[in-house]
Amino acid sequence: MATIKKEDCTCPRRKKPTCPHKPYRVTYREPGGRAGKPRQVSFKRSEDADAFAIKVEREKDLGTYVNPKSGQRTFESVWQEWVSAGTLEESSKANYASVYRNHYGPFFGKTPIGSINPEKINAWEADQKERGYKPNGIQVRANILSSVFNYAVNAEIIGRNPCRKANPRKNKGGTTVTPVTDSDIPTMSEVLGIIAEAPKFVRAGLWSMAGCGTRPGEALALSEDSMDWDRGILTVDHQVSAFGCQEISGFRRGVKRGTKHRTYDEARQTPVAESIVEVFNDHIDAFGSWGERGWFFESPRLEQRHPSYDWFLTQFKTAASAAGTPQYTPKSFRHFFVSEAIHNGIPLFEVAAWVGHRTTRTTELVYGHLVRRAMDRGARTVENRLGLNLAPFKGLIIPVPASPLEEDAEDWDDVA
Repeated sequence: MATIKKEDCTCPRRKKPTCPHKPYRVTYREPGGRAGKPRQVSFKRSEDADAFAIKVEREKDLGTYVNPKSGQRTFESVWQEWVSAGTLEESSKANYASVYRNHYGPFFGKTPIGSINPEKINAWEADQKERGYKPNGIQVRANILSSVFNYAVNAEIIGRNPCRKANPRKNKGGTTVTPVTDSDIPTMSEVLGIIAEAPKFVRAGLWSMAGCGTRPGEALALSEDSMDWDRGILTVDHQVSAFGCQEISGFRRGVKRGTKHRTYDEARQTPVAESIVEVFNDHIDAFGSWGERGWFFESPRLEQRHPSYDWFLTQFKTAASAAGTPQYTPKSFRHFFVSEAIHNGIPLFEVAAWVGHRTTRTTELVYGHLVRRAMDRGARTVENRLGLNLAPFKGLIIPVPASPLEEDAEDWDDVA
């Protein structure tokens, strides 16, 4: 049990209220019985010492005790430990470093992590809103923040995650994905307009996004080896990144094996229409390929190097502006692919597998309004198929009465 001992200081009585000494010393052992390490904490007031003694014993009983000194570590040091604890790729670490500089460092950086409470979390969210960030982006960063505190709890640095009680009115069923709306999806004529304005050298990449659902980085990593030309199947297992795999590209920026939500040795496959297979063949005939895998795209400035995403984005924006649709981004072509697949009745689990979503739940959340429309079309299809044919049977379907009929009431009375 924790004990409290008063050790009076030598300061004159009139100076005791303002002197720096802490006469009330709480002595206790960390969990583990006699093997627990003895600890001492001093307080200025007896009330604070009593409260701490009760608190530490209760936490030991509940199994939630954490060494108070651990909570004195700065949020910055715990963040760095959290980033280094996993097996993140260099590109992810660079993204986290940017997020920390812009969103967490200025607000939490040098603050002891044990002193960050729900009020501090709410203040951070309010600051994010004042800086003009969108709710969805704030929620994503709040989830990352909560993951850091969860790590600190599991590592016994702090006792509780302050994000859990930061906003009790927040909708726990909310999502961290941005739903796609009709305005985010180009029409077929708009897709064709942008591709027509794009340089011929990049059109195969645009068609792979609009016709195969690839991400921009995946489109830039198209190669002859990734195509099954006879069956019309594209294997998506590489992507162009700012932090490419040294073994493959030989440079820090280049192509790397593995895609989003997929490990190094995993890949996904997506069908390729005959017309797009022809586009790919025409691209190789016109511009050739390079490297052992037969990469489709090469940097316009550096030989035997992959083009950067920034260069590809510039080509797309220029073409979209020239086509009169500057609101679209390369990802809009991917939205077009998913929209067409859902509209044409492709099962949702197939669409999710083709575009590389973790589960069909992600597809439902992002493209929810399209899924709901597909449900309506399904109901109408069933109605058209069965509704007209049920007419001859309507007179033969007799519902079972829920209670005895009035004319049988006397018979039931006799039975009773």
